[in-house]
Amino acid sequence: MFPDVVIIGGGIVGCSCAYYLSREGVKVHLVERGSIASGTSGACEGNILQWDKQPGIELKLGIASAFLWETLAEELPLDIEYVKKGSILVAENQEGLDSAGQIVKSLQNEGVPCQLATREDLLELEPNLAPDITGGAIFPEDAQVQPMLATIALGQAAKDQGAVIHTFTEVKNIELSPERSVVAVNTTAGRIPTRAIVNAAGVWSNAIGKMVDLDIPVLPRKGHIVVTEPVANIVNCKMMEAGYTQAVESDERGLAIAAVVEHTLSGNILLGSSREFVGFDRSVNPDVIRAIVARALRFFPALKNIHAIRTYAGLRPYTPDHRPIIAEADTVKGFYVATGHEGAGICLGPITGKLIAQMLTGQATDLPIEQLSLSRFDD
Repeated sequence: MFPDVVIIGGGIVGCSCAYYLSREGVKVHLVERGSIASGTSGACEGNILQWDKQPGIELKLGIASAFLWETLAEELPLDIEYVKKGSILVAENQEGLDSAGQIVKSLQNEGVPCQLATREDLLELEPNLAPDITGGAIFPEDAQVQPMLATIALGQAAKDQGAVIHTFTEVKNIELSPERSVVAVNTTAGRIPTRAIVNAAGVWSNAIGKMVDLDIPVLPRKGHIVVTEPVANIVNCKMMEAGYTQAVESDERGLAIAAVVEHTLSGNILLGSSREFVGFDRSVNPDVIRAIVARALRFFPALKNIHAIRTYAGLRPYTPDHRPIIAEADTVKGFYVATGHEGAGICLGPITGKLIAQMLTGQATDLPIEQLSLSRFDD
């Protein structure tokens, strides 16, 4: 039996699409050239954040996906280490505090629970914070998952609902009809006839787009993570410094670093974050690691006695306007694009999968999708 749709990419976005499509009774094949979560979804932090989203469609996506994660934590067949622990934004000077105030005001206008916090407020929540911070903000609705477990759980749930997962299978080319409708996907494991494709290949989305003469403006943006040995809980919430948003939203080609510190359920502490454009190079740069550790120590001096045991780097799919692409291509019938989430792929994976499922099954979408089109990048 030929599938109704072939999903290309076995990361959080591809597996979310497989989950929501198969739940609607759609016959799904997912093709992944490595193992599930072997790309970006296996080299990130698992953030489910509201405060780093701009008001408008980006924040609406974040709020909708956060609700879906709460449900998925109960529905999925594996423990995804979902924790709604909240996050704090920490400022080390008045400029950072002013930035936090602007974020709080804009989110409160959208109905997102959050508040400004004094230094004393933050030290009560996080006694191990540096005592000379200026203040910051509290976002109690933020959560986290273990990203690899979450991706694998979505893939497994999709299989349980009838989806077929082809790992270690690479897409060679895509067949179109003379009218430019999807006909089949040719892979290293053979030809798969289908009428629809979801390109969820993350930083490799443009290479897949080129197979049907589409330009998908996604660039790889590298980020490093440091993992410490398991320790007793010295970080209660997720902590980001006030410059985090500027680092993420910067379009500068140079290195941008902002402190992110979070404790996982397994006891390891994750330290981030960095952003830089270096092509598809995933090697770890010791200088970047040193800079990340220095920023983390600035805010959590207690980390000085804890050993780092592992470092890694991943590539985030960046778009020029920092919004994902969730749309059917205007010029190729049956070719859908779900990519460009950069560092928000884990957060926005579920709502992306649900929107794609609604589009493919002809349902009204939960959110307006016009601002997520691929054609917005046309000249």
